Amino acid sequence: MRVSLWKPRTKPGFEGLTENGIDLMVETSKSGVSPATEVIMPRHAEKVVEAVLDATRDGKVLIWIGARNQNHFLQKEIAQIAAQNKRIYLLIKNQPWKSESHWQGIIEHVLEGGIDNKNLILCHRGFTPHGFENPHKMRNIPDYEMAMRIRLEYKLPMIFDPSHIGGNVENVLRVTQEAAQIDFDGLMVEVHPDPKNALTDAQQQLTWEQFDTMMKEWNEIKKQ
Repeated sequence: MRVSLWKPRTKPGFEGLTENGIDLMVETSKSGVSPATEVIMPRHAEKVVEAVLDATRDGKVLIWIGARNQNHFLQKEIAQIAAQNKRIYLLIKNQPWKSESHWQGIIEHVLEGGIDNKNLILCHRGFTPHGFENPHKMRNIPDYEMAMRIRLEYKLPMIFDPSHIGGNVENVLRVTQEAAQIDFDGLMVEVHPDPKNALTDAQQQLTWEQFDTMMKEWNEIKKQ
């Protein structure tokens, strides 16, 4: 379950619950659900994994390096923290600009941090649409072929982020159906009990009912 605590911002605004939300991750873990959050700095990763792993004997935690975090020193240090315990999983998203070699570089910097391949997950969240055809006015443009090449090259699971690609509910539902026909290993989706009152990215967040319907359609396509 995504319990994001630190929210990178293009302009000043709501930056997340920050460390005040770590108790929510602990509560989630105690309920038997593995919590996940983006971390910006290594100290964020340290505080989150320590709190969650101390709270349960068998609980797992997922931390991820977001698209905006392109400092390879930080990427490697966060990976080193994740490598310390098999109950810690690390997810890495592609960078905002379209470059296969840069995406490969992120993965290789993280692997140098010593994390086991079994604890590493990739995520495609699309590329900034500048210069691309964008008839649906999506927030970011997916490159399905590149994502599948990366997945095959590194032999790592690749999940799909329709929320940051779509940018609004209609697009989120549409690109999820596209992605279901490709060999992605899962989804990272933003869901909110009251999207209209969400403090950030309200236009791309699904209700629980929309999410349920979308996942039923995803599973039906995957069975074909």
